[in-house]
Amino acid sequence: MKKLVLSKFEKHSDMTTVRFDCDFFVTTAGDGLWGCEAGRKVRVFTIDVTTQAFENEVDVQVSVGHDSDWDIYTDTAFERAISDALGFTVHFTEQGMQDDELASMEAV
Repeated sequence: MKKLVLSKFEKHSDMTTVRFDCDFFVTTAGDGLWGCEAGRKVRVFTIDVTTQAFENEVDVQVSVGHDSDWDIYTDTAFERAISDALGFTVHFTEQGMQDDELASMEAV
């Protein structure tokens, strides 16, 4: 089990953001679309979870601070590790929202 430490909480009307500090490594599967090789060790150090209510729905966005390039996009081992750490399933958002050292994800 990966240890997440709550380090920040913000609430603004219909939106809440929590930041978790963490320190764990993910070994990539190498099955992503953009060339990240299998076996790369990616250190994860923060996870921000933002929830926002819209009428009868709740949107959950997840931002993951890490020490790798954006090419980890769509790697299934990375998605699985973040999902396991949070206790709910997340997937990457669109490719244009990825950045070096920051993965954009969302709950499904």
